[in-house]
Amino acid sequence: MTRAVYLDSGIFIAFLNRRDQWHAQAVTLFSTAKPGVKSSVLVVSEAYSWFLHRMGEESARSLLALLDRLPGLHLYEATAAHHDLAVKMLSRYRGSKLTYVDASSLCFIEHHHISTVWATDHHLGLTGATVLPRA
Repeated sequence: MTRAVYLDSGIFIAFLNRRDQWHAQAVTLFSTAKPGVKSSVLVVSEAYSWFLHRMGEESARSLLALLDRLPGLHLYEATAAHHDLAVKMLSRYRGSKLTYVDASSLCFIEHHHISTVWATDHHLGLTGATVLPRA
């Protein structure tokens, strides 16, 4: 497993939304952020849409500003080949109520041997990664 950390949409929401139940934990995690953070364009899309529709355009733009400030952030791309892997992941964990984006993220986490995920969705530990913050 690599020392990289994978970031899910929930941790971005928790960090930027002071009313979120995970806000304090997200602030602590982001205060320790180092180069080697990973996410995906699908996660960014999901988080941006959440902010846009629930909190407005300025909040959505705050997400983009946060992404610009993260040192060494790498966003994995969504390709047709990756789509096939995500569909297989959905089948592998059928009954777990995974979203497509979560299945996609699990593919990236597993393929790149990422050992730590910052997320408020603990499904992202299905392939063996540690999910922070812990409930």
